[in-house]
Amino acid sequence: MTTIDPSSRRAFLLASAGALTGAAWTATSAPAHERTTAGAANGSRRGRHRVGAVAYGYQYSIGLFSYKDRPGERFDAVRFVEANHAAGGEVAQLYFSMISDLDEEGLARLRRRAEELDVLLEVHGGGALGKPAGFEDTMQRAARLGCKVVGCTFGMLMRPRKIATLEAWDEHTRACESRLRQLAPSAKSLGLTIGIENHLDFTVEELRDLVRRVDSPNVGVMFDVGNTLGTLDDPLEAADILGPYTVATHYKDFAITETPSGFTFCMVPLGCGSLQLPEITRRLLKHVRPEMGMSIEMMNGQHFEVNWLEEGFWGPFRHKTAAQVAATLRHIRGKEIDRREYKLVEEIDRLAHEEHVRFEQARMTGCIAYLKDILDQARNPA
Repeated sequence: MTTIDPSSRRAFLLASAGALTGAAWTATSAPAHERTTAGAANGSRRGRHRVGAVAYGYQYSIGLFSYKDRPGERFDAVRFVEANHAAGGEVAQLYFSMISDLDEEGLARLRRRAEELDVLLEVHGGGALGKPAGFEDTMQRAARLGCKVVGCTFGMLMRPRKIATLEAWDEHTRACESRLRQLAPSAKSLGLTIGIENHLDFTVEELRDLVRRVDSPNVGVMFDVGNTLGTLDDPLEAADILGPYTVATHYKDFAITETPSGFTFCMVPLGCGSLQLPEITRRLLKHVRPEMGMSIEMMNGQHFEVNWLEEGFWGPFRHKTAAQVAATLRHIRGKEIDRREYKLVEEIDRLAHEEHVRFEQARMTGCIAYLKDILDQARNPA
């Protein structure tokens, strides 16, 4: 296997170490504000894409998902934007629950603070097949924040756990298409584009074909560079197939371990896992617009299994070729995992409150620096 690029590892570790320097870090510190604002301006002059965080990277600090009942102070939406900015972020992707209870004054305050920091706002609206008015309300709020993109999903790890036959999968796909046709006119009227995340559900060809059938300039893809592996899609080919439709991203890295039943995935900092991120990025940059933000999803230590070698896994799939599976295997076997950064969520959860908050900030700082470095190298190859 190839080794990890030492310059990329060094960029990540140096940035992470800088974020951990001093226990008294605050999201609104003046030095960080000045430093990251200057970086954003320099990035604009280079023409580099904006880089920043998905709120999930601060799920402990915010109190999302499994941390919704944890004790201690939490980040609100404004403080998330500030923490992301202090980490070097120029785009911030909010989760819908962070804005669902904000009144007009709260939305205006959040938008104003993002504009002061020159941070582009996006919103991930979660599942689009739920309560009929839920996603529409998220779109309304996103528009008032000045967002241009709202992400959505239509499930996770759907096959074969929740959908076991092709007939059931086709029915699900029709429901997704119908919902998108319903949402597209609202998105147009609000000046938004819906980005459908490949969420370990659709293969890249299926998602491309879904977007083509809906055939709306207000429906595109939120390209998750790592989730492609969960449907046995080659991440390099995925960047070329979904790139023309991509309006936002979830950048991540998975440390993939092969098992007798398939794969175990563990989310690790960018550059420390199995994904060949520099080459994925070079492919993606051929297709996307320069104003698109590149948001990083860093759910520290999250892990799960995709048991693609088990009997029944392929029942609800069609047209998956041996050549595609082989390309996926070549990808994950071609890069060494940095075991020093391999930490399961169960280990991370043993951190004390303030230490956990600092840990999230340090990792996001390193990931943002790493992705900026990749983008700079892609634009100015040696």
